[in-house]
Amino acid sequence: MNRQLRILLTVLVSIALLAFALRGVEWSRAYSTTLRIEAGWLIAVMVATVWTLYIRAQRWRVLLRPLAQVSQAPLVHTTNIGFLANMVLPLRAGEIVRPVLLAQRARLPLGGVLATIVLERVFDLLTVIFLFGLATVLVPVSEQVRSLGYVLMAMGLGLSVTVAVTRWQEKRVLQLWERVAVRLPRFASELLDHFLRGFLKALEVVDRPRTFLEIVVWTGYLWCVIAAVNTLGLIAFAFAVPLLRCGLVVTAIVALAVSVPSAPGYVGSFQLGCKLALDLFHVDASEALAFSLVLHVTQFVAILAAGLYSLMREGVSLRQLEEVSKSDVSVSAG
Repeated sequence: MNRQLRILLTVLVSIALLAFALRGVEWSRAYSTTLRIEAGWLIAVMVATVWTLYIRAQRWRVLLRPLAQVSQAPLVHTTNIGFLANMVLPLRAGEIVRPVLLAQRARLPLGGVLATIVLERVFDLLTVIFLFGLATVLVPVSEQVRSLGYVLMAMGLGLSVTVAVTRWQEKRVLQLWERVAVRLPRFASELLDHFLRGFLKALEVVDRPRTFLEIVVWTGYLWCVIAAVNTLGLIAFAFAVPLLRCGLVVTAIVALAVSVPSAPGYVGSFQLGCKLALDLFHVDASEALAFSLVLHVTQFVAILAAGLYSLMREGVSLRQLEEVSKSDVSVSAG
């Protein structure tokens, strides 16, 4: 699909999601709610947001071990830059920018680095599914929502089994792939072949109990801090809600919402996720919108600051960042 058309579609999706989020909002009430917040807590939100980037870099370091030992600095800077790209460039550009920059700086095979990003997303997806399932237990929800939770947990279980079988039956997976690859255009088959072999290489972490446990611990730690970010936002607004439970529910629902393709910075999907989550705790739509906007802007500023700092340290301009995001990724084996 044409790049411009894909960008247009994501913008339209964001507009539609934002329209749903704005339904029933009284702007005067949203404004007055914003004026009542305790701004000091927003500093804590910014610090914790930057800390999540550091945690992601440390987890990525563990995932990369089957490929190479990568020093901390390039991991932190490329992570910061990647999440900055997600906030300001279309089509989740950071998912390409981050592995491309690291592969260039650490001289790693791009296919293998891309595979670790996929594996990272698998761990995050399984965690979000678990959180959503837990949320359906912690708060009263309709049978439809509870059924959705069961479906997502079944999908998570299926994904886990697929990943495990892929690793344990590596030879058969490669044999099956070779039969498929001969039917594909050469460029596509080479790109997918390097990616698959890199992914299988990244899956070696499953064979090492200690390394696997490290990834699980880093992932759990990451999502605890993300939940803490949302809870700090709730404290800033002084909502009459059970903080820990509400923070967990906001984390789960917003994470699912922002997984929908949308405009840069998750505009619309973030607001709708916050509104849906807070509605379960009977928070007024106008107050929920104020919460979503303030929390979103606060996190944006934190990621922007971290990303610009890393761009400066790495000597990368915003124009170069945009060019990387537009380029076709040709995966090299070596």
